[in-house]
Amino acid sequence: MEKKQHNNYLVFLNILIVVYSLYISLSVFKEKAVVTDDLAGVYALRMIPHSYFSYIYSFLDSTIMAARPVSGIITGTLSFLSKNNESFYLLGTLFFPLSLIAVYWVGRKMLSKELASLITLLYCCSIIGTSIQFTSIMLNSNLATIFFVLSIYYVYVRKKIIVSALLFIASVLSYEIFLPLVLLPLFLIRENKKRVLFALLTLGVIITFRKVIQPYVFVNSYQRDEVGRIFELKRVMLVVIFSVKLFVKDLFVGIYKGLVNIRNLNIPEWVLSVVIPFVVYKAFRNYDFKSKSEYFKKLGMISFAAILVGLSIFLFSSYIPTLFGFNNRNLGAIRLFYTLLIISGVIYLSVKLNVQSRMISAFFAAIAFLLVVTNIRVKDSWIYASRFNNELFSKLNKAIKENHIEDGDICLEYDVFHELKTNPNLTFREPLFYDDWESSMLCEINGIDPKKFKVHNMDNKNDCEVKFQYKNGKMFRMK
Repeated sequence: MEKKQHNNYLVFLNILIVVYSLYISLSVFKEKAVVTDDLAGVYALRMIPHSYFSYIYSFLDSTIMAARPVSGIITGTLSFLSKNNESFYLLGTLFFPLSLIAVYWVGRKMLSKELASLITLLYCCSIIGTSIQFTSIMLNSNLATIFFVLSIYYVYVRKKIIVSALLFIASVLSYEIFLPLVLLPLFLIRENKKRVLFALLTLGVIITFRKVIQPYVFVNSYQRDEVGRIFELKRVMLVVIFSVKLFVKDLFVGIYKGLVNIRNLNIPEWVLSVVIPFVVYKAFRNYDFKSKSEYFKKLGMISFAAILVGLSIFLFSSYIPTLFGFNNRNLGAIRLFYTLLIISGVIYLSVKLNVQSRMISAFFAAIAFLLVVTNIRVKDSWIYASRFNNELFSKLNKAIKENHIEDGDICLEYDVFHELKTNPNLTFREPLFYDDWESSMLCEINGIDPKKFKVHNMDNKNDCEVKFQYKNGKMFRMK
């Protein structure tokens, strides 16, 4: 009877994960919350030619996609299918729920069905790398995650080196966040010959593509890795400082904002925030954590090492590790292994301290509650950022008409950095209008003809004949 009840709670938990993840994705879809690079992606839909293959080649032949042909083909195909209905483009956000399915399936095969559900839930609600959850264009990160976890499954469980290597290659050629973690499958392979085979196949194909095929096939090829940066001591220290800040400060600030936001939850969100932790507690209150404590110790050590190795990718790029804005899009690998670290760390330390299963399950229920309410807050912040941008351009449109301006470049001044830091509706400085490529779509959405007007953020261009300032919710023409 007790086992049946346990299974029922576990099934219910899985249903709740599906409902929750779809609720978050569909909330963004319903609001058409499009920000940053997605604005450029949606606007480009109206310029797609009739030929699918010529479009895919032109889509891949860019500085962004040339190094990522696997995700580029899928993103390009989604864009091509969206040319007659822009709403389809937003379906790219559903690749995040697809990654949850992969994480759950691999977790169930490698650990247990209970832990697979817990990992999937906490990964789903994680507040690290939120861009991969709320933007369509970051389906490349979710694809990389799908291929990577499948690669680990095939190398660790099925012992199929070739299949695992091909999946790892697909992951890196979707998005390079897991490239440094080639060390993980090499660690999991026990036979030296197979280890050499995996290394030669994966690194050989990736290097050959990046250094030979990519620059030969694509005119606009761009080498995204800059090895020389690792010798820049100041940059290395900057990456270290920002990495520490991310984990010891920014995460907790985000959780605090999530707790403050509790009063703004609607009824369905309240239900999810209460029921999910309750079911987590019920599903794990009698779970045998002690029998695998040493396994969780190893998993925790591997996860910690994977986080450090995963962060090393920032040493070879111009990005820095951060939870803020669209710049957090490179943290997909960290999101995955931080989830594993939290779970394995809580279990191992609790067992060592002789904490009972009921108390451990209560810990996980509390963690689930904190992450769910914070993740909902982040969802609201992304939607708010989209609404803010639309309000900004809507008021600009009104000001243009009032001043009888017919065309030309317009410089728009508003203290975006102050807004990002002080606006209480933003959690992790979700992206507000800043770059010029965002303006065309924002113009079209809000009644400004992008063929007649080009709107620039004054931080990027300040020599326009027509200038407007947005302050305290009002638009003024500057003299």
